[in-house]
Amino acid sequence: MTKNNRHLLIGFLLGLFLFISIPPVLSQINPITPPIQSAAQSITQGRTYYAAKEYQQAIHLWRQAAQRYETQGDTLHQAQALSYLSLAYQKLHHWTDADTAITASLNLLDTLAESTERSRLYAQALNHRGRLELALGRAESALATWKQATQTYQQLNDDIGVTGSLFNQAQAMEALGFYRRACQISLQAFQVDNHCNLSESGELDAAVNTFKQQSQPAFTVVGLRNLGNVLRLVGHWQESQTILHQALDLAKQIDSPSQQSATLLSLGKTQYAIYRQDKDLWERSNITQNRDNAKEWARAALNTYQQAATINTDSTTLPLEAQLHHLRLLIEFQQWLQTLAKTDKTANPAEFTSQIQSQVQTLLQSPLANLEDSKIAIYSQLSFAQTLLKLPQYDPNFSHALDYTQAALNQAQSLDNKRAESEALGTLAHIYEQNQNWSDAQDLTHQALGLAQSLNTEDLAYKWLWQSGRIYWQQQQKENAIHAYNTSINVLNSVRRNLLAINPGVQFSFLDDVRPIYQQFLEILLQPDANLDHLRQATRISEALQLAELEDFLRCSFTNLVPIDQNQNPPAAIIYPILLKNRLEVLIKLPQSESSPEKVYRYTPQVSAQDFSQTLYDLRQQLDDPRNPVDSLILPPAQKLYNWLLKSAQTDLPQTGTLVFVLDSTLQNLPIAILHDSQHYLVETYNIAISLGSQLPNLNPLSPTHWQGLLAGINKKAESYPPKLPALSSVWNELHQIHNTVPSQLLENEQFTQTNFRNQLINHPFSVIHLATHGEFSSDATQTVIYAWDKKIPVEKFGQLLQQRQQTRREPIQLLVLSACQTASGDRRAALGLAGVALRANASSTVASLWRVSDNSTAQLMDNFYQQLNQGIPKAEALANVQRKFINNPDNPSHKHPYYWAAFILAGNWF
Repeated sequence: MTKNNRHLLIGFLLGLFLFISIPPVLSQINPITPPIQSAAQSITQGRTYYAAKEYQQAIHLWRQAAQRYETQGDTLHQAQALSYLSLAYQKLHHWTDADTAITASLNLLDTLAESTERSRLYAQALNHRGRLELALGRAESALATWKQATQTYQQLNDDIGVTGSLFNQAQAMEALGFYRRACQISLQAFQVDNHCNLSESGELDAAVNTFKQQSQPAFTVVGLRNLGNVLRLVGHWQESQTILHQALDLAKQIDSPSQQSATLLSLGKTQYAIYRQDKDLWERSNITQNRDNAKEWARAALNTYQQAATINTDSTTLPLEAQLHHLRLLIEFQQWLQTLAKTDKTANPAEFTSQIQSQVQTLLQSPLANLEDSKIAIYSQLSFAQTLLKLPQYDPNFSHALDYTQAALNQAQSLDNKRAESEALGTLAHIYEQNQNWSDAQDLTHQALGLAQSLNTEDLAYKWLWQSGRIYWQQQQKENAIHAYNTSINVLNSVRRNLLAINPGVQFSFLDDVRPIYQQFLEILLQPDANLDHLRQATRISEALQLAELEDFLRCSFTNLVPIDQNQNPPAAIIYPILLKNRLEVLIKLPQSESSPEKVYRYTPQVSAQDFSQTLYDLRQQLDDPRNPVDSLILPPAQKLYNWLLKSAQTDLPQTGTLVFVLDSTLQNLPIAILHDSQHYLVETYNIAISLGSQLPNLNPLSPTHWQGLLAGINKKAESYPPKLPALSSVWNELHQIHNTVPSQLLENEQFTQTNFRNQLINHPFSVIHLATHGEFSSDATQTVIYAWDKKIPVEKFGQLLQQRQQTRREPIQLLVLSACQTASGDRRAALGLAGVALRANASSTVASLWRVSDNSTAQLMDNFYQQLNQGIPKAEALANVQRKFINNPDNPSHKHPYYWAAFILAGNWF
């Protein structure tokens, strides 16, 4: 390392390294005045005191150095001393003094002629100014300052400087919520430029190893922790955990307690994120393994937070932050275990009660209430107040929450941190909301909202609008509540889609943070006195909820979809089963025609949400086996479901035509065709389509005179198949029968590789894609896969393949058929995976099966389906005709069993 780079590294270890770790708040130190010495000696000795966290002594020496350099007329080194002085003031949270010193340093440097040394010191001073700006909550200014520092280091060809300032930029982008950009900048610092796509993990591993070999250990710990943090924020949790473990091992090697504690805190946050993911998966799927995984990760995070809090460091705020995270998770985990205890005998929520009580008392007696004004002090106090509100409500908790929130508000106002002020006002309003002081709660909420809107911080605005809606509703101001909820959802959609664009990780827990707003709004709209406008709005909100859940599942947003009732081929009716907390609501929309305006009918069957869901689950369990008797095990629940969903609407429905069902994810496993009115299956009367996102990628009908198909399938035991999957022996017949009907290209067995599939998609204008291979739909996107010969293709990769096609070909995919796929057994929301594949494919329509059907009967069904299409029959009608043939075919009565025909559903457009 050159002398210049060694000097540069000292500056970064002063500014960057101590910046990224949590700034400590020290007890007052009586400085021992060092003897008078030269200015250069004062600079060096000040660094020693600073590294030892004796900031008062460092301040004394650097002041002395600045004065001596001024006397000597040495402007360059006077600026350096002032820059260092600002750092020490920042450590003591003397923000005004810190700002005065760094401003003076930069002003002095501006008077000097260009030189290498001047540029180096200027970049270092910019780093220190950015640090101050971020500490005060001015992330945009910090980002601009650090970008300027990066440019200066690039001009100097100083690799260490560039790397350090890129880490700083990532910190500012993270604070601004630009997580994807923060990830890209962090990887750029490691000389990886792949737009945060970690599909090629070897590239990241190699870059990390190179960085570890070329950098000083202390600097490496900071860089690895920075990378681990942003990887967590963009949803790369396993990679984040691996990187943070490496940083922790290195922090132990250099025997740095503060770095160990800070890295453990980051690791705990990553483990918490994995816990939340598995908890969401359990609540979506009810698969026991997801529940058990979530419990393991929660306990791992609790243990890691505890380690971070107990390491003996000179920092006050670092253990406080770890304790706050530990307490929040204790309460959250206990509350979840309480809900599990009804069915999970291993859940013991009482085990955490004493820990929670002890942790609350520890924090009440901690320095938390007396922290110097700073951004971290504000958010620590708000975090504690918000955590106290989750405890059973009693006077001490309310009083303490009020005190800490008021203290945070005072500090935010003192530092002129408007965002923090909005968060403090909103939290204060929530406290009054919980105490049913509606007037003060509404007034404070409006103040918080006003600040959020003035700052254009939509992630806060939607929360305060939601809060305002709840408060209006409690005061029986229905129209005001409706307006607030509607505006909140509009803002939330913008926020959510922006986050999905920049951050595919979980920034919102859909089940905790998004779905409740929609559900509460639907509860308000669907009151007994709901008018036609309320019912129309309820259909729109129901549609928006389904699309929001699909976007959350896929971690991407869709803005080019067309509402299902805005096309030239409207269905006979659009049906919205809406499962609310305690009841089922059914809305039926009859689209506008030349003879009548749009109509919306509402039905509220007498069934609880729990009974409806259980009946649906029972029916699905019986349909997987053709040996189950129809009359005793299948028809009774199918008739119950029909009665609840459609019996009351019989007189309002058209006599024939296509019914489109907009299904909540809890209902998407329902094979609608099997609903039974005690005489006939529903599909015997109507054509049926499912709108899994309520909106369509495009509205183009399938034209058999111009279609061309890509047929791909496997009839042997493929290399990619896990042991449990059998060969599909009838696939050859299925594909060749379709090939005789549809002009098509065949990929069979070893030809059906991921690469060949991609090349065919890109090079040919296929309008129909038919895949006869195993696949599984799951509520976990990582487990939603389609098997090619050589490897399984997850839904995300499948979407990428089809997106590559769209870049080279304009012809839309009119029909995607997945003839041997199935929904994951026992997963109540597994059809999310089916919907995800359909939406990712951007296909007009998708035909797929909800369970694995005999491949021999599937081959017959598919052959008949394509023959119908070849005659120009619309897709929903073609599928319905084939299902009717199975039901009424005297030549093969065994196929009358719903196992053989009810599994197949049509999602998307029906024409």
